[in-house]
Amino acid sequence: MTLTDEVKARARELGFARIGIARAEALGPEGERLRAWLAEGRHAAMAWMEQTCEVRVDPRDERMLAGARSVIVMATPYARHEERVGPAPGVVARYARGRDYHNVIGKRAKKLADWLRASGHLARGSTDSTPVFERAWAVRAGLGFIGKNCCLIIPGLGSHVLLATVVTTAELEPDAPMGERCGSCTRCLDACPTRAFVGPRELDARRCISYLTIEHEGAIDEALREGIGDRFLGCDVCQDVCPFTRTAPPDPATTEPFAPDARWRDHDAVSVLRMDEATFDAYSLGSPVRRLKRAGAARNAAIVLGNVGGKVHLPVLRDARERDADDAVRDAAAWAITRIESREK
Repeated sequence: MTLTDEVKARARELGFARIGIARAEALGPEGERLRAWLAEGRHAAMAWMEQTCEVRVDPRDERMLAGARSVIVMATPYARHEERVGPAPGVVARYARGRDYHNVIGKRAKKLADWLRASGHLARGSTDSTPVFERAWAVRAGLGFIGKNCCLIIPGLGSHVLLATVVTTAELEPDAPMGERCGSCTRCLDACPTRAFVGPRELDARRCISYLTIEHEGAIDEALREGIGDRFLGCDVCQDVCPFTRTAPPDPATTEPFAPDARWRDHDAVSVLRMDEATFDAYSLGSPVRRLKRAGAARNAAIVLGNVGGKVHLPVLRDARERDADDAVRDAAAWAITRIESREK
């Protein structure tokens, strides 16, 4: 068995559903597209994308791994049958319903990197916690192709997948890249509630619900709030309408770590809006919701209530408008009150 075969077998043993390998080198066309995207300001306030651009497009950079020869890319699916999960009346994106994926596949990637180091090679494993252009490397490694919604699509699994990488000095046999397969389909582009796509494979994060509800800090543009609808954290619309994803049957055994957590059943948007810092800290432990911070979660809860709530929610919104310590939460609560009152007339 070659080292490449051993690496793939080890990754499968760790629980990854797909494994591919790419040669570590500069990402030419992919790098140019990334630089153009950044130059247009479409990364919004994600300054780290610009700061780490060059290392993202060349893993041999000393900030990643000098002497790197191979990039191992591994994928695992996370989507399950549950259609509506979240702090009612809000919903959360499928990837965030269970355990924090960093604590699941991140540990798997670290174990593979540890094994490579024990075999005499330098290796660095991660899952979006280091500057690696995961989707581009996944294409190079033959795992799938980039859809018009900018997501990696893996035939047989769809796009509801999580990626982990190991950059290593080991000389491994690269896999052949996969060509694009979207054809003339534009379902993902047409379905976006906030029109975040400038064109095929061109996303403007400044309008993306996932960005707005997770990464964006402070008040959200009023013109985009209605489009957020009942989405408390993230958005799956452009993935759920994709034929490649809709035909991918979930495997309960593989997706068990991402089964919905009890916190979504035990807390609703009202309780999230009322949380103080200590309560939110306990509530968000071990979950991707922690990324929002207390203020972001409360802001999102208020927007959800403004979009799909009713008169019963006015007292908690009025309390947040008057008492919350965060400007964005107070602003969202005031907006929500106006929305509900206009509907209830």
